[in-house]
Amino acid sequence: YLVGAGVRKKSVIKVYAVAMYSTPNVLASAASSTILHDSARTFDSTLSMTSFILEMVYSAGAEKIAGAIAESVKPRYDGAAADIGRLESLIVEGVNAIGGQATKGTTFRFDCSEEGVAVSVNGIEQGMAAFKGLGIAFVDVFMDDNSVSPTLKDSCVSTWSSSGNKSIAASLVELASVSNQGDSKGGTTQHKPDNAAMRKKIESQLNPIQEYATSVKFNPKLEDGLYLVGAGVRKKSVVKVYAVALYSSASVLNSVSSPAALHTAARSFDVSTPLTSFVLEMTYSASAEKIGGAIADSVKPRYRGSASDISVLESLIIEGVNKKGGQAIKGTTFRFDCSEEGVTVSVDGSVQGAANFAGLGSAFVDVFLDDNAVSPTLVSSCMDTWSNPQAQTTAASLLQLDQLDDDVTTDEQVSDEEVDEGPSLEEVESQLRPIQEYATGIMFTPTLDNGLYLVGAGVRKKSVIKVYAVAMYSTPNVLASAASSTILHDSARTFDSTLSMTSFILEMVYSAGAEKIAGAIA
Repeated sequence: YLVGAGVRKKSVIKVYAVAMYSTPNVLASAASSTILHDSARTFDSTLSMTSFILEMVYSAGAEKIAGAIAESVKPRYDGAAADIGRLESLIVEGVNAIGGQATKGTTFRFDCSEEGVAVSVNGIEQGMAAFKGLGIAFVDVFMDDNSVSPTLKDSCVSTWSSSGNKSIAASLVELASVSNQGDSKGGTTQHKPDNAAMRKKIESQLNPIQEYATSVKFNPKLEDGLYLVGAGVRKKSVVKVYAVALYSSASVLNSVSSPAALHTAARSFDVSTPLTSFVLEMTYSASAEKIGGAIADSVKPRYRGSASDISVLESLIIEGVNKKGGQAIKGTTFRFDCSEEGVTVSVDGSVQGAANFAGLGSAFVDVFLDDNAVSPTLVSSCMDTWSNPQAQTTAASLLQLDQLDDDVTTDEQVSDEEVDEGPSLEEVESQLRPIQEYATGIMFTPTLDNGLYLVGAGVRKKSVIKVYAVAMYSTPNVLASAASSTILHDSARTFDSTLSMTSFILEMVYSAGAEKIAGAIA
């Protein structure tokens, strides 16, 4: 979990931003900088690792940044100088691999443990300086009395010393304990009542959001369990038409690292996020046809299906408003529940029906979350609300509770009924067939040796020349998403717990020099 963030400065120059991540026990210890320091460097059963993420805000050469970090560690480490040299070389090698310059935006990750310090540069693991005591010394660089970033220490303590955040940290410690006990058979079922109590405790920390421009207030949770992500306003010129709030799952709350990540998660419609909802409250009066048409016009350019599908959505809105007298007056509320099946429409709490067309739910989410969102303030609100350490920890806690509840449900299903295992993996895979790319005649096998499955094959052409045949391989989740090219695209590039890799195999059918083919791909 994120404990806090600060800056490393040399004189007036801001060199890098730095964040510390650690376990719930460390969060709970952040009442003072001294206790926090001791806790973050005590590697035991409750703390296997403390990590530091550095993002450069000033450009530096490989030797310069590596040397500066090494110089900070040296006086704090009792071991051999060669051990520090190993750490320094890992940093240098990582920066050299990206051109020799740690430019603005370059990220470093240092995972500190009893074994030593593991180094990553821009997400690529470089290796570990595995020397006892080196992990502790690295923590000291940022947490001792001569910390290179006093603002990091201040951020950690100020964030987690409040009574509200202390309560969250305590809940996380308890959750971690429950999760560990749940690893043994029957453990999760035993603690199910505690999960409910902890959820209630954590949800009590959630607050409503009052949309700034309209003063419309949105509750922190809907009755069906969706959480408030953010709120904004829809404006036409200077007219504030309606306030809008986004509600979704704990998984979406955990994805608010960037607008793009939020957008992808909110339209994924997978097991963790089957539904994303938008609640609109009118702040300007509009006729049924006017508001129905305006919403339909926003969805149209984002939807690849039939225009008649949009008409169904529009008619549900119009019918709902007509039942209220034909005018969506100030205070009228709309709810749009977006899912893989389509969009369900409610007006003033009354369900009007569903426009059930594949892809329509994703298109509706795009209206409010894509690069041309009709309410930029909604996106900004989501970022502002869930990007601070307390909110991120709350989101992580809610997600962990969801996972624990899922474990309980699974355990109960297994204990209460005989499981029908269905066909074996070998039997299913025996039904798979190779694909022969039509234009080139090249055959691709149905599986790779690392377990990825053949999704499809095609040809890359330049004018009339067939350059190469290409096949895509990925996981079963990607296979299941191939109902449309848009969903397939999003799924194949969303690297998460269900998708660690998507691979492309190219077989040349036309000869080209090394520079030619590399340049063309680049």
